[in-house]
Amino acid sequence: MTVFEQYLKEKGLKITNQRLLVAEKIFSTHNHFTAEGLLYELKDSKDKISKATIYRILSIMVEAGLLEEHDFGKDYKYYEHIIGHKHHDHIICVQCGRIVEFIDEQIEDLQKNAAEKNGFKITGHHLNIYGVCQNVDTCEYNKK
Repeated sequence: MTVFEQYLKEKGLKITNQRLLVAEKIFSTHNHFTAEGLLYELKDSKDKISKATIYRILSIMVEAGLLEEHDFGKDYKYYEHIIGHKHHDHIICVQCGRIVEFIDEQIEDLQKNAAEKNGFKITGHHLNIYGVCQNVDTCEYNKK
């Protein structure tokens, strides 16, 4: 929260109750989320927050380097906060929507080697693997 408030001050943006409420909700969430899901989670708060306000706050937080925005091939973006989280990649089920985070040092080394071989220094990357849960019919995530 302190980093977010500091960023707002540096950019000359107001520290509003709505911005703080949204940031608190985001930092207490340890899963991927959508703007729509966040709006739903905040629907009972005393400060009514519009969808446009949610999107503006998400944009500010992405710009501040506090959130990552992901395009997992849907008509909407997913977000996750990255403060205190180690870099990871994703496997996404195209049928049930389950998202699995994973870390694989071999993949990281392959990417680093490919970049070096081609004269690049990596500044960041996203790896998303798309597939289908092996047991879609019994997938617990699919039943939610």
